[in-house]
Amino acid sequence: MLDLILILGITLSAAGLVGAPFMHRQKPCREEDASVSSSAGLLLQRDTLYTAIRDLEFDFQTGKVDQKDYAELRQQLEREAIHVLHLLDAPDAYTPLDAALEQHIAWLRQHPTEIAPVLPAGTCGSCGVKLQRDERCCPSCA
Repeated sequence: MLDLILILGITLSAAGLVGAPFMHRQKPCREEDASVSSSAGLLLQRDTLYTAIRDLEFDFQTGKVDQKDYAELRQQLEREAIHVLHLLDAPDAYTPLDAALEQHIAWLRQHPTEIAPVLPAGTCGSCGVKLQRDERCCPSCA
C-alpha cells in the first residue's frame, strides 16, 4: 500500500512539473516587447533552418538521403531561410520617423535661425543699454 502511494505521489509530481508551463498564460506584451520577441523568434527560426540544412547535408553525405530528396529538401530549406533573412533585414516601423527627423535636422542645419543673445540683468532688452533701478526699458527705446 505504501508503494502505491509513493508511485502515485511521484506520478502527480511529474505531471505537475511537465504541465506547469501550459498552465501559465503569457502576459500581454508592450509593442516594443513584441518587436523584440518577433526579432528573437526570427533569429531562432534562422538558426533552426541553418541547423536543418547542415543536418540534411550530413545525411546526404552519409547516404541516408537520396539525391532527389536531398535536392528538394535543400531548395525548400533555402527558400525558407531566405524568407527569414529578408524579414530580419526589413526596416523597422520606426525608420520612416527616423528618416523624417534626420531630414528636418538637416534642413535646420542649412537654415540656422538667429538666436538673440542673453543680456545681463538690468539692461534694455532692445538695445542693451544699462538701465536705472526703476526703469523697465531705456528712454530711447520707449
